[in-house]
Amino acid sequence: MEEEIYVEVAIPIAQYKTFTYKIPLEILKQLDNKELIGRRVLVPFRNTGFTGIIIDHTKKPSYQVKPIEEIPDKDVVFTKLELDILKKLSNYYVSPLGLTVNFFLPDVLNWKKKQGRWIKTVKEEKIYIPTVVSTTGIQKLSLKALELLEFILERGEVTRKEIVEFGFSVSSLKTLIKKGLVKEEKFLFREATLKARQPTYLKEEPLKDRRYLYSFDKQIDRIKRYLPIIYSQIKEKKDVFLIFPSVRAVDYVYSFLRKHFADKVFVYHDGISGKQKIETWFNFRKYFGTILVGTFSGALVPTDRLGLIILEDESSDSYKALRVPRFDTRRVVLETSNQKGSILLFASTISSVESYYLQKTNFFKNFQKWKIPDVELQITPLNKEKLFTEKIITEIEQNQKVLIIANKKAYASFLYCVKCEEEITCPNCEIPLKIYSKPQKYLRCELCNQKYQYLKYCPTCHQELIEIGFGIERIEEILNRYFKNQISYLEASVDTKIKLATSIVDKELLIPDFELILNIYPDFLLNINDFRGNERYFKNIYLGIFKAQKKYILVTNSIKNIAVKALEKKIPSIFYEKELYLRKEFELPPYTKLILLTFEKRNLDIETVEKIFKNWILEERITNINYKGAFFAYYPYMRGKTRIQIILKNFKNKQKLIQLYEKCRRKGIKLIIDIDPKQII
Repeated sequence: MEEEIYVEVAIPIAQYKTFTYKIPLEILKQLDNKELIGRRVLVPFRNTGFTGIIIDHTKKPSYQVKPIEEIPDKDVVFTKLELDILKKLSNYYVSPLGLTVNFFLPDVLNWKKKQGRWIKTVKEEKIYIPTVVSTTGIQKLSLKALELLEFILERGEVTRKEIVEFGFSVSSLKTLIKKGLVKEEKFLFREATLKARQPTYLKEEPLKDRRYLYSFDKQIDRIKRYLPIIYSQIKEKKDVFLIFPSVRAVDYVYSFLRKHFADKVFVYHDGISGKQKIETWFNFRKYFGTILVGTFSGALVPTDRLGLIILEDESSDSYKALRVPRFDTRRVVLETSNQKGSILLFASTISSVESYYLQKTNFFKNFQKWKIPDVELQITPLNKEKLFTEKIITEIEQNQKVLIIANKKAYASFLYCVKCEEEITCPNCEIPLKIYSKPQKYLRCELCNQKYQYLKYCPTCHQELIEIGFGIERIEEILNRYFKNQISYLEASVDTKIKLATSIVDKELLIPDFELILNIYPDFLLNINDFRGNERYFKNIYLGIFKAQKKYILVTNSIKNIAVKALEKKIPSIFYEKELYLRKEFELPPYTKLILLTFEKRNLDIETVEKIFKNWILEERITNINYKGAFFAYYPYMRGKTRIQIILKNFKNKQKLIQLYEKCRRKGIKLIIDIDPKQII
């Protein structure tokens, strides 16, 4: 007599355990493929239901368990290879396995039960793109809609999934679309209907080593350089993953590769249709010698013949997730490479400090010699009384295509009272209010987006306030005196002599080269209270030389900074070696592993956090713990909650953090565990 099978299921809730369910015989008999591990199942849970993944078989428990309601697919969602990777990621990031698995599950497969019905409609995914370049001058918009517009402007393009994940409402999105501030685009790749044919690229270049770092070469040249490498993998009937931080970069590269490899190229990211996601997810591993171009969401598309993973823009901050499990795509592809025995290639025009260190220690092999463009370079100090000298104005006049990187938003940084020696700050967040100028001057908080009336005099002493700093609006105002009607923002479709941008980081593939690039005072990056400030400054100032055709002008007052010296001599290693020396001295990554603990609750105080933390150390019998804190976060107040942090250094008993998490949960305190944080603010 056949018996019911019992399985462990990971479901997407914030609990550090899996749940036991039984599979009824009538459901088992309906399966053509009897493989269960990695299957998607619909399971009841309390008064609702979730989509779960079968993780393992188990014995019949001594207590009563519920049966699963359905196994909806003909095949597994994750093979054992992907499940092993997910378990390692869950352990590494101290993340509930259910949330970790769910993060990589295609959203179209994440069904939920509402009012007794499973909601499983496949909807067309769209990308939402701003039609404006800033929020300046926009009237009659609710605070939440304004916050969402800022979010979309900052990222360039977002999916509906991202909008919801970050706490914004669909109604706010509809408002922005109705007002013409945001447009939606379908990312349907019609080339997929081409008839099957063999790739046309014939040159081969097999790779001999397991891991490579490819840096200091233009991104477009790197993409072309991949063709013989990819072809070698296809000839061996191996698959290739190309991962990018943005959907628009994926769109560009997908079209480029289709010209060479035809129907061998697949695409996967949150912007494609639900139907295409399902087809790619379940069918990719059934083909041989194929290419997948996508974002991080496609990093675990099932395949057991993965020959090569290329992670483009490896230094991008976008690869670090901002929600549980707060994973880093770099770690994901490394685990994938180890588990599947594939070659791993990290690529970026300006490599990260950690990647340079890994190359130096022979973890990575240098893919090719650095190629620094032979562009005229000028480094000049900032004249705060006159942002644009006559010499710089002449330089702009003499070039047809000019890009000016302003580095800061708004009109000015804040209002300051000389007598009180204080800035005008947001009453809710206690940070200086930025000054915006259109249609008329007003103040705004960059954290809560609350607007305030512009002040001419100090509310305390009535002294006349002064404006400190400058942003892109101030630069635009000055340039209009010389080049009226010849200026537009980089994102605007209008063709003008001068383009303005706050940054070109992570946009290299999507913007053209310019005859002259002027980078104005990125020095504020050095003042951010974060250990990666120097690295971000270095990337900011060095990237411009790769997009300039004739001349690159850096305006900075940090002439003696080691990053400037490395740029001046066009020898990047000058910066890397000094930065590594400092990181080692101050026990920072890559020499020290950091864990950032952030405690959030209304009216939380340091004494309460210290007591909970020290009691946890005693109860768990933790010895030789190296930590800093508790202290208020760089932004101590956010969304009405107080934020207090503790930094752990080289803490090996990471699983004990689960007990700390539970202690905080019982006291109504949200604990965010961030392994290998990209920043500490």
